Amino acid sequence: MFMPFSIPNIYTNKNLKFFVAIPIVLMVIGIYLSQFIVLDSSLSGGVSITLQTSTNMSARQISSALSGRLKIPSPTVQTSSGQVQITIAANKSLAAAEDYLLLIYRYHSNYTGAVVNATNYRIALTRNPNNQTLLVLLNQTEGIQNSSISRIKRYYLLELQTLRPFLGNPQTANLSNADAMLASAQGYYTNASNVYKNNTVSGVASVIPFTSYSYQEITVQQSAFFLQQLRTIIITAFILISIVVFFIFRSVVPSFAVVFGAANDIIVALGAMALFQIPLGVASIGGLLMLLGYSIDTDVLTAIRIMKRHEGTPEERAYSSMKTGLTMTATAIVAFGVLFAVSYIEYVPTFYEISGVVLFGLIGDLATTWLGNASMILLYVKRKRGA
Repeated sequence: MFMPFSIPNIYTNKNLKFFVAIPIVLMVIGIYLSQFIVLDSSLSGGVSITLQTSTNMSARQISSALSGRLKIPSPTVQTSSGQVQITIAANKSLAAAEDYLLLIYRYHSNYTGAVVNATNYRIALTRNPNNQTLLVLLNQTEGIQNSSISRIKRYYLLELQTLRPFLGNPQTANLSNADAMLASAQGYYTNASNVYKNNTVSGVASVIPFTSYSYQEITVQQSAFFLQQLRTIIITAFILISIVVFFIFRSVVPSFAVVFGAANDIIVALGAMALFQIPLGVASIGGLLMLLGYSIDTDVLTAIRIMKRHEGTPEERAYSSMKTGLTMTATAIVAFGVLFAVSYIEYVPTFYEISGVVLFGLIGDLATTWLGNASMILLYVKRKRGA
């Protein structure tokens, strides 16, 4: 079998436990780095603008020019024949104002419910004015009304302060009227969003001439929902994989080794994404799922070959699996490495994110599978054989 380099059979080493420590160290590093990962606009909010244009500017030139013109971090730009798609991260002021508006909605709902309840209690008290229970409930409900009004006022004023870059010094509504503050908050947020949209489109037009455009906003709340759904998908995938793997091996240790290998590859990839500023988005999530499938495939095949075949010793079977696996992984690393380099040079964000995730995950997989997973399986087989 062709091997890019010659290596000894490392599994004859009596200290296999030391090999297992290496992927664990990589996992700890990956967990630490992953807290600094950057979300793209699909998961953090922002706007997407699609232009019909005949510009000859490259995606990198457009991104740099827009960053300077709009005074924003470099937007993501993708070009195709006659079309340019620009994705800009969420404006922090608008995102904060949206959060305040949602809080105003929440406390306005509390206020409305309290008003209805207080009215009902007052009507009941006209029939039974000495009912102490009703008096206590009415007092509690009026407290909820006052508290809700106070919180609506607080978040309303914070929203207006946040929107000043777009609206100047807007006139405040009646601060004792919950309905007036809600209507004013809605109107000012809509006006600020329109101002931001017009400023953004005019800024884009000053950089790229276009014949038509579409403008789509992804709110922070929508992005949070998408992120939660993606987390659910990955967690569900791991649960289903764990069930299938346990069904195959009917034993905890090999099943844990396989799932550990897959999880560690994902964590290493996330750490590398944070280190090299590869954003986490829909494209990179796709890359993580591809990496998950690849990792499970190599780990399961390695475990089956070590545990269920009988030619040679377990160490020899593990070594044979490693030679095959290294050849496969090296080929994949070269392929994704080329894609990563080309997509970086040509500035193709989708391919850059996917290839970057898979590339660094595969590099981590070399240590995870052949030092961690295979060593765990061998230690388990030796223990059973010794018993």
